[in-house]
Amino acid sequence: MRTLPPKDKVTLVLLAFFMSVALTLEAYWLLFHNSMEGRTDIFARLLQIYWPADRTYRIPGYSVEKSFTLALESVNVASQALNVWLVFAILRRRYYRHPLQLALSACIGYGAFLYLYVAHLSGYAVFADRTFFSFSLFYLVNMPWLLGYGWMAGESIRAIARRFRMTAG
Repeated sequence: MRTLPPKDKVTLVLLAFFMSVALTLEAYWLLFHNSMEGRTDIFARLLQIYWPADRTYRIPGYSVEKSFTLALESVNVASQALNVWLVFAILRRRYYRHPLQLALSACIGYGAFLYLYVAHLSGYAVFADRTFFSFSLFYLVNMPWLLGYGWMAGESIRAIARRFRMTAG
């Protein structure tokens, strides 16, 4: 079997990172979102770091803001089955790899953009306080999804366009 191109290796590293976060922290939060303030285990303590940037990860109930976060995180965790399929497609060099990668990247990248944009439009209503720390935490924690899936979408768009040019010429 041939070695993978560097771009594919980068994609696999990104996918491994996204899957590990989704299947640990995000899945944990989905299971225990209504009791976060009383939890003290390692995952709860890691999520507590993010609370200044988004109180919906702390509060119980189903407010509109929290329901939005629940919906986004649910889609992200559920999409991990597609990430596994994409890893398989990359490793096995399947013909459907780039359409799958583009669809997945568009979905998750759009969710990340929407999360950031809604926060901005609301005046960062879910922030505990509007400090440099809260803004830095909010954007730095969320940028890997926006930039990573954006890069993956761009790679797939280029690969699909290249294929169309080959068949057209």
